[in-house]
Amino acid sequence: MCFFFKEDVYIGYSLVELAKVRQALHNEGIKYSYNVVDHSGQWRGRGTIRGNSGSAGMNMNYSKQYTVSVKRKDFEQARYLVQRALHS
Repeated sequence: MCFFFKEDVYIGYSLVELAKVRQALHNEGIKYSYNVVDHSGQWRGRGTIRGNSGSAGMNMNYSKQYTVSVKRKDFEQARYLVQRALHS
């Protein structure tokens, strides 16, 4: 999927919510892509944050950020499905 033609329908830190979003989009046949950013694995100076200082002081519930994107033409329907999946 080209970067310019997609929209983010979910950005969050919950793996459970990510699974609900993906299942809702899959059930309706909407193609999507997702990305995971591991904030504890980011490079700072001479190594990763976690490698330099361990996980002390880090809230591990927020160490990974999940983003789900869909084609721009599917955005409105996908946004509705995501809201329904997360708030039902």
